[in-house]
Amino acid sequence: MRKILVFLVLTFLFLPFCGGKRVPNRIKVILLGFDGADWDFIEPLMEEGYLPHFRKLREEGAWARLRSMKPTLSAVIWTTIATGKRMEKHGIVDWLYVKKHGIKVPYNSSERREPAIWEILTEYNKTSAVINWFVTFPPDHIKGIMVSSAMRDYVFPRKKKKLLRQAVYPPRYFPLIEKCMVWNFQAALREMGIPDYRKMAREMGRDPSKLPIISSFRVFVLMEKFTENVGEVLWKKGDYDLFALYFRWPDVTTHFAGMFIKDRELVRRALEQVRTRHKLDPDLRRRLDREDAHVLLPVYRYLDRILGRYIERAEEKGAYLIVLSDHGFDLGPNGYNHELPDWMEPPLGILGIMGPGVKKGYELKDATVYDIAPTLLYLFNLPIGRDMDGKPLMGAFKFSRKLRYRRYYRRKFIKKHIKELDQDTLKELKSLGYI
Repeated sequence: MRKILVFLVLTFLFLPFCGGKRVPNRIKVILLGFDGADWDFIEPLMEEGYLPHFRKLREEGAWARLRSMKPTLSAVIWTTIATGKRMEKHGIVDWLYVKKHGIKVPYNSSERREPAIWEILTEYNKTSAVINWFVTFPPDHIKGIMVSSAMRDYVFPRKKKKLLRQAVYPPRYFPLIEKCMVWNFQAALREMGIPDYRKMAREMGRDPSKLPIISSFRVFVLMEKFTENVGEVLWKKGDYDLFALYFRWPDVTTHFAGMFIKDRELVRRALEQVRTRHKLDPDLRRRLDREDAHVLLPVYRYLDRILGRYIERAEEKGAYLIVLSDHGFDLGPNGYNHELPDWMEPPLGILGIMGPGVKKGYELKDATVYDIAPTLLYLFNLPIGRDMDGKPLMGAFKFSRKLRYRRYYRRKFIKKHIKELDQDTLKELKSLGYI
């Protein structure tokens, strides 16, 4: 009896150790999505002493230039990130599809055929807070809270609360989320440290109302500040196994940042090379990326502050922090973009992983957007999806776990399209020049 007792005590003491490295008893993960973030802009700013938290992410965690996929459409890729599967499997293959009578409607979660990571975690009785993730309306009925991507449409004043109440699950949290909305555009700019790009365009003699994205700049600022506020409120509200928060800011601003590069001769030479030679001299590329990075500095400093906040929270909780983007940007024939000609590869995104047992300063090779969901399951010590197209990024960790596999199915989900919300999504996509 005494030998059995000693064995049980030793087992309890050493259970948190895996491969000789201590891992937390209860796994928690913070997942930050920075749409369009690119190391080619972050690195020159880090070299100049900016972005200390991105530097910490690289130096104290594993990192990668994350391989993306074609088409480089956010709706498609963020669904792939959440499911670990190719678009042919998960069903979100574009921004829009044609419904009856030739009517075009944006894809929403009704069309997703495969379970997202938060649905899988719900199956294992784990809690999630999911905020603003692409293609999450109608919200999944998960254990925890989901503030779907449709909730950001609250910035449109005509929107009826009755409709947007359906954008939050459980709906009883809607009043709490509603209070996160801000309406003072100038105050939001000051708090975020973002310049008014509309004013900058006017100073250049350009009409902001006729410039894609910049014409809707106020809306995107308020949406982003709203997302930040929701993250703050829900972080204080509960203790989650997965906390997933998506920001759109780097993608939105990188689309137009090139027009503010002061050295126009540098831009002209670079565009001429790309258009005539289908390639860009590496030194010229570095110079141009640095110039564009300086335009984007306020945006990345804003993201760096958010990143610092969640690094601190991850360290306090003993949680893992995963930071990633769906793609980066490259100079194509028409300027910086991620939707590029067929002869160009999809621009690489970013990936950073911090937490217990993560290798410090370790660069992962060949990490892809397909690998995120399998890696999350690996961290939670759950079976990897048998038909997922990625793999767990085991090389990022000092510990190892035996891999197990099973097939996951999407069980219960809501089939719903709301005309008014679809119209706002269409307006948003048009302002970005996507449709």
